[in-house]
Amino acid sequence: MTPYSFSYSFLEQQSAYEDISTKAFSTGSLGARAITMATQKINVTVNLDALRGELQRSLQKAIYLVSAGLQTNDKIDPELLRLPTNSVTMTFDGGLTWDSEEAQKQYSEWILSNGFRDVIEGVNAFIESAHRVLSFWKIAEKQKDGAEITGSDWNDIVISGGKRFHRLGLPDKFDHLSKEHGIEVEPSYREQVLSIDIARNCLVHRGGVISEKDITSDNQLDVKWIKLMMVLQSEDGEKELVLGEMVEKDSVLGMRNQEVVKTFTLGQQITFTADEFANISWGLFLFGNDLVQKINDLGLGKGFISEQKESA
Repeated sequence: MTPYSFSYSFLEQQSAYEDISTKAFSTGSLGARAITMATQKINVTVNLDALRGELQRSLQKAIYLVSAGLQTNDKIDPELLRLPTNSVTMTFDGGLTWDSEEAQKQYSEWILSNGFRDVIEGVNAFIESAHRVLSFWKIAEKQKDGAEITGSDWNDIVISGGKRFHRLGLPDKFDHLSKEHGIEVEPSYREQVLSIDIARNCLVHRGGVISEKDITSDNQLDVKWIKLMMVLQSEDGEKELVLGEMVEKDSVLGMRNQEVVKTFTLGQQITFTADEFANISWGLFLFGNDLVQKINDLGLGKGFISEQKESA
């Protein structure tokens, strides 16, 4: 996607009119004179590849950190669980004791839970960046229609509008993108991302223990995501291929995405495996990639960007 640049001018004004003191008039009547307003120019460059890259970078960072943590999991010595500091350290609960197996289990779950939290928070930051692009385009569209852009327009659409969007919950953010910008999030992606966000909120605010705030009318929380599967197609049909498994020479290998649902009930602790974390990250990327494509299509439709020509 080619970066799109545009510049526009807006009128900057501190006060539309300056009051003239009644002392200037012997009659005591009020007067006013208009103040000349300064014209400012702003250049904006929109790079949708960089927008997608923001999400990719946050997902990759989380994967690196989770991978590093899990690689050191089997090296944990419960006798050495002390902070590497020269200052005085505290023991707050002497009754909390772990053997090697429990320490590794607790550490693994903590690493994966924090990685899970980081990837969905990265998605939230990405959505706000996407909204910023759409805000710029709203300004550009207004100027394209011949309207004069004022500092008030900039403040309301870009600055204050961004703050209002930031305060919205994720479901309301999706609704805002639809109503204000014409961007419809794919229903399946919306359902998946919202379910992951509910699980994130439970982890952050309730220690990952499912409460009444997290469950649906079925008294459970269904967390959904997309799993990237390697499949084997043969005369017997299609099945998931397990890495390292021998296959028949006439079999056909393929890849496909499949929705996965993990159900948590009231009072249950939210946990994810490394395999589940990897696929959740993949599903979040698919959502982000689809959103960028929809923004690209919107830009094409409004004439903000042009179709890239394939090189000969």
